[in-house]
Amino acid sequence: MKKGISEYLKDYMMLLVLVVLLIVFSILGPAVAGRSFFNLKNLLTMLNQNAYLVILGVGITFIMLGGGMDLSTGFLISTVGVCMALLESSSNIVVALICGILLAVLLSAFNGVMYSWLQVFPFIITLGTQYILNGATYLLTGGISKTNYVSNAFKLIGGSNITIGSGALKTGVLVMILMVVIGSFILNKTYFGRNVYALGSNPDAVALSGVSVAKMRVAIFALAGFFFGIAQIVNIGTMGGAVNQGLGIGSEFTVMAGAMLGGVKMGGGGGKMSNMVIGVMIIGLLDYGMTFLNINQYWKYVVLGIALLAAVTMDTLQTRAAANAAKKVTGSAPAAK
Repeated sequence: MKKGISEYLKDYMMLLVLVVLLIVFSILGPAVAGRSFFNLKNLLTMLNQNAYLVILGVGITFIMLGGGMDLSTGFLISTVGVCMALLESSSNIVVALICGILLAVLLSAFNGVMYSWLQVFPFIITLGTQYILNGATYLLTGGISKTNYVSNAFKLIGGSNITIGSGALKTGVLVMILMVVIGSFILNKTYFGRNVYALGSNPDAVALSGVSVAKMRVAIFALAGFFFGIAQIVNIGTMGGAVNQGLGIGSEFTVMAGAMLGGVKMGGGGGKMSNMVIGVMIIGLLDYGMTFLNINQYWKYVVLGIALLAAVTMDTLQTRAAANAAKKVTGSAPAAK
């Protein structure tokens, strides 16, 4: 059955928004900043800056599709980043990378265990672990605000430049593409991915099919932790070191807003990895474009806040539309008298 125009618009609306934003900033660049915005160098710089956010988005997409959320992600990767930088300075890069990824998996899996055990929406759980991780980072560093620089070998993973024309593509973008492909494969081509979608849509149906809901939730958070660890490796490689008190803090809100803009449903059940990438890049383009135009950073916060509210509004409207469509097909039960 062929798709109508409205269905195509629904599928590609966020891609259209991304293109329109590119055009708007390309027009405003010469008029406001006196320089061209739409060129290869700027586009590559924007990609480089947002590579780790997209990788974070892969992990958060799994959590959201499974019906959960995670407010501790930024603090988790901050703690992991400091641990990796300290380990590399006292040991070697291989130990630092392996331990960093394992720590990210364990910390995220802990959120999943608490979520499954307490059986409450993970908002409060991950808010609690956010505070724990923030305190742990301060204790690890003695409360000293400084940057722990990493070796050139570490920088190769996320910060090595590949010259393309007038710009440079960092290796972190290649890692980003690989992680998106892996995440998409797991979601679309494996039983685990199908169960993630099913868990977000109807946990009772998953339980009736013989799959442990508790184990699935822990597995989803653990898998997300793997992507969180990779994201921070790319971030540190790009930045050249780990800041003791905040490399990555706040990134969870950017990524969740981008995922929702891309159509990933809060509460689970619907969304695609490719749309998450587009949504995160929209947020990244807004941030980079406003910086390029020398707009006051506080206006950036206003615009990003509006984008988050727009994402929540879109998610709510989509949920209501789906519920109304289901009622038309199945009908509604008569009201009790």
